[in-house]
Amino acid sequence: MSGPFIYIHTWSLKDGKREQAKTFLHQLVEVVEKNEPRLIAFNVYFDEVGKTIGVVQVHPDAASMETHMKVISDHLSNAFDYLDTSLSEQIYGTPSDALATMLRAYADPNASTTFLPLHEAGFTRTTVG
Repeated sequence: MSGPFIYIHTWSLKDGKREQAKTFLHQLVEVVEKNEPRLIAFNVYFDEVGKTIGVVQVHPDAASMETHMKVISDHLSNAFDYLDTSLSEQIYGTPSDALATMLRAYADPNASTTFLPLHEAGFTRTTVG
């Protein structure tokens, strides 16, 4: 059973970089929203003290995630001005070979990784009335 491709990543922020990270992330969200019409959801979260950031993405399929990686590739180098340590990565769905290669290129071997490739059941609502 095929399902959406969901990607969740958390990082710690560098000390004193919270406000700069917020500015950068708002700009990144604008780029993603403008250039990725198939992306279902792209959300950024902070913890209460501003030391941890999480990004949650819901794609209709792995091809959408591939597009996302290409769109943001020019922006990723700037992200590490603010992001410190990769804490965890969660991948739900089966990536294509090309996407798996892209994800491995950015993977941190010290981060906790969850990979669940087989979608068993569920649904996605894109509009709620």
